[in-house]
Amino acid sequence: MEDVVMQLDIGAHDFEKGVKQPIRFDIEVMLEGAESPTKDEIDEVLDYEYLHSSIESAISKRHSLLETLAASILEEILLPEKAVAGVVCLTKLSPTGFEGKFGCSMAKVKPGRMT
Repeated sequence: MEDVVMQLDIGAHDFEKGVKQPIRFDIEVMLEGAESPTKDEIDEVLDYEYLHSSIESAISKRHSLLETLAASILEEILLPEKAVAGVVCLTKLSPTGFEGKFGCSMAKVKPGRMT
């Protein structure tokens, strides 16, 4: 999932609290034994719409740090059995008082997987 932008109240500074900022979400999930589906049907693959649900679950509460939000999303996206690793990249597209963009990336591999 790439370039999903949502307006979130996120930030640790007083001037950020209560102010929505555009946050870009980029998420990758690695699957174990990913093979070509035997049929061209959604139940043959991991339905990637769950990635959006994972974001919605994580943003249901306010976060001060991109890192805690990314970690929460990472835990959610690794819940399906087939998911063995994931990467979550979050970017503040217009950080208040700064030029450019700020972001963080987090990756995780399930223990004992991808050896």
